[in-house]
Amino acid sequence: MLDIINFVALSGIFNVLFFWYASTKMSSKPDPVKTLVVSFVFSIPLSFLLIAVYTTMLIYAAKTGSSEEAMWEYMEQEEMQ
Repeated sequence: MLDIINFVALSGIFNVLFFWYASTKMSSKPDPVKTLVVSFVFSIPLSFLLIAVYTTMLIYAAKTGSSEEAMWEYMEQEEMQ
């Protein structure tokens, strides 16, 4: 669970930094504070999506009696097919 929280935090930080950097490269210079707010707004749905996928995976693992590691292996196998 700590891994997914770290991933969500890192993706949010990346999103904020990306929007802030992109705002400096635009021909019309937007306000950096407004850009920061927009980046937070975009990172919130991403965070909820990641949390929903991880929670669904854990619920399915609990129902089938699998461990978290087994679910990650299963998802990796399905991704490679």
